[in-house]
This record gives sequence, structure tokens and C-alpha cells, in this order.
Amino acid sequence: MSKMDPLELEIAWSRIMSIAEEADANVMRTAFSSIIRDSHDYCCALYDARGNLLAQPNFVTPGQLGGMSAAMKSLQSFFPFETLREGDIIATNDPWIMSGHLPDVLVTAPVFYKDRLVAFAGCVFHHQDIGGRLGLDNREVFEEGLQLPPCMLYRAGVPNEDVFRIIAANVRVPDLVINDLRSQVATLNFTRSRIATFLEESGMEGLEPLADEIFARTETAMRRFIAEIPNGVYVAERSLETGDGDKKITLRLRLEVVDGNIVADFTGTDPQVDRGINCVFNYTLAYCVFALKSIVAPFLPNTAGTLRPFSVKAPEGCILNVRRPAAVVGRTSVGQYIPELVYAALAKVVPERVIAESGSVPLWWLTLSGRHRNGKPFVIGPMFSGGLGARSTADGVSALTFPANIKNNPVEMIESDSPLLVERRELVTDTGGAGRYRGGLGQEFTLRVPDDETAPAGPIVEFLIAGRLLDAAQGIDGGAPGTVGTIELNGKPIGWGRSYLLAPGDRIRYQTPGGGGYGDPREREPELVAEDVQQGYVSAVAAREVYGWSEPQKSRGE
Repeated sequence: MSKMDPLELEIAWSRIMSIAEEADANVMRTAFSSIIRDSHDYCCALYDARGNLLAQPNFVTPGQLGGMSAAMKSLQSFFPFETLREGDIIATNDPWIMSGHLPDVLVTAPVFYKDRLVAFAGCVFHHQDIGGRLGLDNREVFEEGLQLPPCMLYRAGVPNEDVFRIIAANVRVPDLVINDLRSQVATLNFTRSRIATFLEESGMEGLEPLADEIFARTETAMRRFIAEIPNGVYVAERSLETGDGDKKITLRLRLEVVDGNIVADFTGTDPQVDRGINCVFNYTLAYCVFALKSIVAPFLPNTAGTLRPFSVKAPEGCILNVRRPAAVVGRTSVGQYIPELVYAALAKVVPERVIAESGSVPLWWLTLSGRHRNGKPFVIGPMFSGGLGARSTADGVSALTFPANIKNNPVEMIESDSPLLVERRELVTDTGGAGRYRGGLGQEFTLRVPDDETAPAGPIVEFLIAGRLLDAAQGIDGGAPGTVGTIELNGKPIGWGRSYLLAPGDRIRYQTPGGGGYGDPREREPELVAEDVQQGYVSAVAAREVYGWSEPQKSRGE
């Protein structure tokens, strides 16, 4: 492949990237649940025959991509690659092999061309339900749902119906889960056919030469960009709320930048806890590398080569590298703070490349389950976010999920998939931190359980994984913090991380946190403040008191 001219190389690489994008689009056409179609809580990727990440679509979630890439290496010890056959499909949701909690189910298939293993297609879905008890007060993973060790979902193209039956018997909405699983299988089959077509048309016998060339190029480029950061040791620590009263845990990070390499060491981080907020190492690795790459070279493609200059360490038994059988369902409430820890460490040397803390950290992930009036079960998983932290050159985006890269669920899907009514969903004025550039706004999201003929059959179980109800997202370089989040059930404040029973007539209101500001608010351009007031992002009172804005006087006759 190195003998190919640049044009041939670019054409081959573009074809591979387009296959990854087509796989992503295939999911959107075939998936059943809103959490996949609308929230985009899934990930597709292509790997070479050795299990090395080769290509991904533009839209992925960092935790799932990182977990799937780690899993591809682990699966070889269960199913040696040389023993695989055409039509085999492997499945697992093991948190320690995959991306850290049971709802994420990986299916992967070997790709053969002319009877030779040439690649792997992988697809991870966050399934709408995986059984188990909803609550962060679970002490062990056994309470959190069905565990599926690496197993053959298909053997030589024949489905293993025993596995499908086991899954169906352990979830609340079996039709939805099984159909989404079949969507994953359809996506793998589609991807396999596309890779075979590419090889046939290109005249190539396999992907390894192309992969090695891409890995070498992306590794070289990444090391060159890392060299722009001064060698040195950079540290940061962060105290986090846990959803358990005022109890907190502390994360500590030491980054060492040395000649084109970065070593991230989380030694000193607090131990794992008997609560479902623990992170497996794969999840920690994924979000740490994601954050480093977003600072160093955000526009480089994600490949095995891109990742080689990064090394991540976390002592076994700490909350970022937990031992079995720790409870892990809410690992987002801790692990998604890792990028902010990385940004805080490197803000000292590359302040223009980092953002202020975000009200979207962590993702607010809501699960609501119950039965329709006719007795049919439902489970929905709306995801909604606070405001992004401001950047050195721009305001934070409002209600944007970061770093999880998940979409907010449409109101229409919430109401069509459940008996709940969405009474209000809007951005909230003055929730973004003030600054030369303003933090993104949080949102209000109010649900009501109907008490008329459309009322559900029995109570609805509400379970929320969230954060930043105690500690606001901080600004940077003089920027102000955003507002904290709030949750109210029938007008009374409640917390997150435990289950609540909602009865007909109950109303629950969520207000997500705002993002931190960047820079001195008094340096904000008056035109931007005026626009904020006009759009309702900032109140006139805050504009005067915080930004020193003077409201234009109306002329006579206006």
C-alpha cells in the first residue's frame, strides 16, 4: 500500500470511511427504540483482521467506541480469530470487557473475503432495557440486569435461539430489545457485504496494508501535534457529588507530556464504592483519550494509530478501575467528568484549546417504565442535557450533550412511546455562566402523568442518573459559573440516583445545569449582550448588573 500514489490511497481510505457511514445510516433505518433512532446512543466501527480500529462514522459516543475497541482485543481469548467462520456473530455486554455497564450490548462479526478473514464489523447499542433493579443504591452488578458473557449469537449464519430466549426472558420489553438486536445483526451483514464489494472492486486481497499505512500516518501526525504542547507534568483534581446526600468522591490526574507522548495517571483517585457510579477501566481510558485528542488534534480520524501516543493508568480498585462485581450502571455520573479533569490540567499551557466546565456533564439519563392503560409494558429512556461550557472564541451551546455525544429525545417520541405528557420544554434564561463568552443555557423539562382515560395502568417507575445539583459548572479565566440543576416532584425538591413511583396526576420538573463562562463578563461585546437579551438568553436585569449593559433609550414616537 505504501507504493500506491496519494490519490489511490485517498480513494481507498474514503471508501472505507463511507462504509462506516453507511453502517451508521443502516442503524437509523432499522432500529426500533427511540434511544437508538432519536438519541443516537449507539456506535458502529470497522476493524482490521487483527482487531485494530480502522474507521468509524462521524457520529459516535466516545465511551462505546473506546469500549468496543478494547473488547475486540479481549474477545480473541474467548474465540480465537483463526477459529471463526463466515456467518459467526459474537455478542456480549460484560461491562469489564465492553463499555462499562450492562445496557451496552456489543455484536461483532468477522468479515471474510475469498475464504480469508479480512476485517471485523462492530456495532454497540445502548438497549432500552436489560432487566434488573433501577437504582444507584445497588451494591453489585448482579442487581443491575442480565449479564451476557461473550457468546455466539450466530454460528455460521444460524441464530442461537437459546441466547435470544434468555435475553427476552430477562427484559421488560422483549419485543423492543430483540428487534433492536436484530437491527444490529442486519447492520453487520450490510457492512460485511460492503467490505467484500470494496475489495472486489479495488482488486485488494485484504485490508492490512491499507490499515498499516493509515495507522502509521495518523500516529505520526498525532505525535507531531502533541509536540506543540510543552513537555512537563500537569495535574488536576476534582471533587464530585455522588447522588447520595452530601457524600463526595475525588478524582486526581497527573498528565506527563514527553516528546510526542502523553501519559495520564489517575493514582490518588478515591476507591470504588458500594454504589452504582463506579467506572471500569475501559470507560476511563475512552474518555481520557477522547479528551486528550480533542485538545491535541480534534480533526484527525480515530484509528489505532491515533491512539498509540496515549497511555492511561488507574490503580485497580479505585473508582476509575473497579474490581468485579462492583455496581456500574451509573458510571456516566463519574466517568464523564474525566474530560474536564484533562482540560483543567492542560488549561495552564493551552488555555485557548479548552472549554469551561459544562452543565451537560454528566448526561442526564432518565428511565421511565410502567404499563399503558391496556396493560402493555413500556420503557423509555429520554436523555437531556445542560449547557456546554464557553470556549475561548465562542459561547457555549445550549442543551448540548457533551462529552457523551447523545441527542436530546424529541417530545413527540416521548409522548408516543409512553402515556406521559410533556408539559414544558424550553431553555432557561440566565442559567449560562457570564463571561466574555457566555456558557450554554440549561433547559426545563416537565412531565405529567395523566389522570384521565389515558392514565397508565399502575404507577410509573422514575429513575434518573444526573449530576451538578450541588456544584455548578465553573467558568474559566474570570468567567462565572453556570447554575446548578434542580428536580422537583409536585413542587418539592428531590434528588437523583434512586427510584420514585409516579401516580396519575403527578408532575415532575427537571432543570438541567448551565455551562460556565469564559473570560471577564465586562469584556463581552455590547452587541452580543443586546442579542442575548433580545433572544431571552439573558435577562435585562442580569445584563445590567453582570455585564454593565445599558439598555438603549427609546426615541420619541417609538
